[in-house]
Amino acid sequence: MPKDIFDSLYQAISELPVVDAHEHLKPEITRTSAEVDAFTLFSHYTQHDLKSAGMSNSDLEKLFDRKIPLTERWRIFEPYWRKIKHTCFARPAIIAAKYFYGIDEISERTCEALSDAIKKANTPGIYERVLKDACGIRAALTVCGTTDLGTPLLIPLMEMPMVHYGDTWEAIEHPIFEPETVVRRLDDLLEAAVRYIHRVKEEGAVGLKMLAAPYGEPSRESALSVFEDLKQGRVEKLPEAKWPDFRLGSNPLRDYIIDECILAAAELDLTIAVHTGYWGDFRTLDPLHMIPMFYRHPKARFDVFHLGYPWTRQTLLLGKNFPNVWINLCWTHIISQECAAASMEEALDLLPVNKLSAFGGDYNLPVEKVYGHLVMAREDAARALASRVRDGRITEDKAVEIAGMWFYDNPKALYRLKI
Repeated sequence: MPKDIFDSLYQAISELPVVDAHEHLKPEITRTSAEVDAFTLFSHYTQHDLKSAGMSNSDLEKLFDRKIPLTERWRIFEPYWRKIKHTCFARPAIIAAKYFYGIDEISERTCEALSDAIKKANTPGIYERVLKDACGIRAALTVCGTTDLGTPLLIPLMEMPMVHYGDTWEAIEHPIFEPETVVRRLDDLLEAAVRYIHRVKEEGAVGLKMLAAPYGEPSRESALSVFEDLKQGRVEKLPEAKWPDFRLGSNPLRDYIIDECILAAAELDLTIAVHTGYWGDFRTLDPLHMIPMFYRHPKARFDVFHLGYPWTRQTLLLGKNFPNVWINLCWTHIISQECAAASMEEALDLLPVNKLSAFGGDYNLPVEKVYGHLVMAREDAARALASRVRDGRITEDKAVEIAGMWFYDNPKALYRLKI
């Protein structure tokens, strides 16, 4: 395609406001009080490429041990960096180092200067400087276990009750989502879960997050039987969703409580965010597992995360087939830009333009990488839309309008954001 069409669209898309539709950013003080250096840019997902390339767990731990001199840690890191620096997981660090810290190439020669620059910038206001000023983000939806985020720039999503941490009687008797409660009856547990949902809604949460695991058909009778088995000690442990194996097995208690929680969330106008696809034993996170729930809960809004990668085409069809399902490309661009760009173009064939959210950085500590990821997402959108402009199927103005929906209007509407 003519490069000038891509360049023109990329520039226009870069000037659009953004709703960052998924992060794990904690309150800013978590970042500003942390020890940081060049290897902060290689925390989070880049670690998985390092391990995939052969780095041992012990060497990976050393990278983040600030008692070890930086030069020594670089010597451990460098052979693996050469192996992973071309991956999409690595690229946001490269982009961020250049944009924020003036480092053209991350290397042994520049790692100390990069570390010094990161430390110097790690001061209050870093979220606003990165997210608002550099990225143009008006709101970032974050899952970090609290609604007390310290800034209106971050808007909380909270974990769905019972998705994790509900496998033993001890975990049920004092549920993590309301630990002061003493559960004696099934309805005690259900009422605590619903109270939690009401509470986080009042505290500003706009959605609940769950997994696309193979849930069973909800049954109160079966849930009550399993509850009593746990309570009486006839069963010590139920199947549970934990990294890296998300195979849940038969857990009627969890299935019933989660189904009731979706009903409660729908009544409160909360969106249900669903992790799907890649992570750990990703066979167990197939987005198609959610189809029975989509049918059971037509009044709930489901946001299918990560484009269901690697089930991207199936996931697009979920958005096409179900009026209550939206598609979210959070994380997708740093898994594979090639896939993300192709899927965004295919989405133009398949989906109403209001059914897709283009971006979510999906980071925690290395907030600078949100910018790097956003650059990649804008590139992918520009590639997909430029192809349609080149073919004469849409005008350049219409392409920018669609991008504005993908990056801002759609997630704002889906999550009922007042921004």
